Amino acid sequence: MRRPGFRPRYGGRLSRHVDPLVQNPKSVIQAVADPFDPSASAVQARLEQALALIRAGHSADAEALCRALVGRIPANADSHHLHGLAALSGKRAADALPRLLRAVALAPGVAHFHTNLGTAQQGAGQSASAERSYRHALRLAPDQAETAFNLAKLLALTDRAEMAEALYRLAVALQPGRGKYWSNLGDLFLRLRREAEALRAYARADAVAGGPLVETAVNRGMAHQRLNRLAQALACYDEALVANPDNVAAHWNRALALLVSGRLAEGWDEYEWRWRLAECQPRPFEQPLWNGEALKGQTLLLHAEQGLGDTLHLARYLPLVAERVGELVLECQPPLRRLLADSFSFVTVVSAGDPLPDFDRHLPLLSLPRIFETRLDHIPTATPYLQAPPGAALPPGRAGTVAVGLVWGGDPAHRNDRQRSLDRQALASLLAIPEATFYSLQKGARTSDLADADPAGSAINLAPAIADFVDTAAFIQSLDLVVTVDTSVAHLAGALGRPVCVMLPHSPDWRWLLDRPDSPWYPSARLFRQTAPGDWTGVIHAIAAHLASLRSALATGSGRSFR
Repeated sequence: MRRPGFRPRYGGRLSRHVDPLVQNPKSVIQAVADPFDPSASAVQARLEQALALIRAGHSADAEALCRALVGRIPANADSHHLHGLAALSGKRAADALPRLLRAVALAPGVAHFHTNLGTAQQGAGQSASAERSYRHALRLAPDQAETAFNLAKLLALTDRAEMAEALYRLAVALQPGRGKYWSNLGDLFLRLRREAEALRAYARADAVAGGPLVETAVNRGMAHQRLNRLAQALACYDEALVANPDNVAAHWNRALALLVSGRLAEGWDEYEWRWRLAECQPRPFEQPLWNGEALKGQTLLLHAEQGLGDTLHLARYLPLVAERVGELVLECQPPLRRLLADSFSFVTVVSAGDPLPDFDRHLPLLSLPRIFETRLDHIPTATPYLQAPPGAALPPGRAGTVAVGLVWGGDPAHRNDRQRSLDRQALASLLAIPEATFYSLQKGARTSDLADADPAGSAINLAPAIADFVDTAAFIQSLDLVVTVDTSVAHLAGALGRPVCVMLPHSPDWRWLLDRPDSPWYPSARLFRQTAPGDWTGVIHAIAAHLASLRSALATGSGRSFR
């Protein structure tokens, strides 16, 4: 709960009336018991006493004083207002609401009454009412920075970024010396993937504070990291950890920065901090975690914890794990069960949600690289480690073209999907490459993009023939090449040892590292990277050149034969 926006009408010289009460709040009891003086000056003094108590953090004492005032002068709007503020400062928004509503009813033209009513409404979960109160306050007093700030925060929470940005800008223009206004503007820019602007806003917040703010260190680090400035990002995370060694967000983002920079040994240890994230809860098993020790005659359960691609990526460790344990059980996402069961006959594979067999130890899949002390120079890269049925028959494509499987989008619910997936304009440019017949391996909501991006219908949609990853794998076996954004199909093609071109955003997932065209995880992969955030133009031009080269090689017999 934010502190209420105190804008009293009670005068500015408070110490004359309140020093004794603030220094000894117990004297409030005596003040309340004193005979009531209804004169304007005496009421003013009591109001100032209540306000000072609120500011000093003595909300209960302030409430006692305000309760007495409300009882004696029920038509006084200021007493109701301060009674509400006392509850609000005590984090009791529901109690504050009727008091502030009464103050607004008695004095509807006082802007900051509406602002503080909005704060109480927001704290009570009444966002729509809070927005109306903030907007009314701004109509009454357009120059109130705190009101603009509060409304901006509310709008940002409800994904109305354009209006939120305008109001944050108004707040910093009205009061450029308020650091929290600048840091919140920076947070909004970070959410909008406008990292350079975020860093400038954080710099203004730091300037106001007279030095770097610990409170913004993690977000500054994230902004640097998205710009691939890993040294600066790590310095920010270290700054946050000096102030608070248990800062979960700093540890987690530091893990990602270390891994993408290739410092795997440090990164795996930090990666375990994911279990302290609110969205990443450990499984509540009674059995202990496995630490890599030999489990002869015992059963280990490995369980998937993140996306389909993560499971395919880490499945490479199953043969290594099997050497150390008696029996191995893998719990995975249902669409992968048949593929993994066919590929690893020595593993009992069960779908998530199905009953589990008995087991003695367990481990989430993404802890395996730490257990096996994986480094860049000894990643388990033996491929193919997944087995697929013989290649599925492809519908005929254009004569003399490369048969290319295509995936252009990931799960729309993924937090970075807007960065990793192609928009329809980029998809249309890709589909226009003449050297290829594109076979869509895309599944899910984005399959409808194909009709918009390819009105001529030159691409062939395989989605109706794909029930699970076994079907996808069978088609990949028949294709010359797979071209995909960073989705599970990139991991599937790489794990099958099939040629795959992975189109990566400017700031990629940790496993693709930086500044290299190959992947130490998948020898058959070629990586095509954005040179600027959001710009797929160079990637598509490079893909086109690669397809032209591949078509020439196939035509001369130096590559695979055409179908």
